[in-house]
Amino acid sequence: MKLEQLTIRDSSRSLLKETFEGPAKSGSFFTNTEPDTGLLGTIERINAREASMILPSSEASIAAHVHHTLYFLQVSAAHILKEDRHVDWGISWKIHEVDEATWQAFKSQLREEYENYLSLLDHIDFSGEQVEQVMASLAHSAYHLGALRQLVNQL
Repeated sequence: MKLEQLTIRDSSRSLLKETFEGPAKSGSFFTNTEPDTGLLGTIERINAREASMILPSSEASIAAHVHHTLYFLQVSAAHILKEDRHVDWGISWKIHEVDEATWQAFKSQLREEYENYLSLLDHIDFSGEQVEQVMASLAHSAYHLGALRQLVNQL
């Protein structure tokens, strides 16, 4: 493996971890430095009622953002693996209200998809479209982290 590929893989892993898990003990590139400021920590303290609210600054609920991010990770992984998958972005935004069981399932599924995605990074060659897809996943997930943090601050 070339040094450039190793650097891209390590950097991608580090930034995805910060996006989903929050900052490393050594500091932060773009999240707050407090614990649980990543996507998973941010949604962990939200209950189903709060996750279902449509706040004035958004057309989508917290649950919708989480469902969309989960769906995006699944689509991104399929794209990297060159799997044929029907993609319907509209479906990923249809869920707005969730009960407690569904909300817990969403949070669990998001964590699982994130962990699967991190694992996937260890098995790809980081060339061409794969690099673009991973970078897009990082940017997309970081965007939704920011959107979710803004929504959570309004609760």
